[in-house]
Amino acid sequence: MAKKPDYVDRMILVELMRDSRRSLRGVASKLNLGVSTVYTRVKKLVSSGVLKGFTAEVDLAKLGMAAQAMVEVKPRPQAIDKLAQALLEHAEVVELYEVSGEFPLVARVVSPDDVSLARAIERIASHEDVVDLRVRYVFQVRSARTSERLVKLLEALY
Repeated sequence: MAKKPDYVDRMILVELMRDSRRSLRGVASKLNLGVSTVYTRVKKLVSSGVLKGFTAEVDLAKLGMAAQAMVEVKPRPQAIDKLAQALLEHAEVVELYEVSGEFPLVARVVSPDDVSLARAIERIASHEDVVDLRVRYVFQVRSARTSERLVKLLEALY
């Protein structure tokens, strides 16, 4: 897809984010489009990388992963890529962001309990390329459905 997604593409994405299990026929019906139009557009959205996949959102706490932290990591100079790769090898690191500032890596770390979470953070801290870190424990998740938030944003923008 050489061009940016247009209004129809965005509405297809909104419908898929609302329910990724919805059939293309269901999306087409909801948007008053032909099934072949929706199929072709979804195929282009996938091939261009705009649509990365179809996924289920899971409540981590109900899955038994009640302990969470955001770990801000300061790497050795010139070691950010190496450290990012190392952090992604930790099973407890479910998200990793590169951001601006003194602590350019932020990892979302999840675990079944506080003891396991502390061990995971200790493993991160012990990596040879970690200069410093700050831990922000998550007490309550206020918005876990990223797709719902994104749907609201897309609807507000378009």
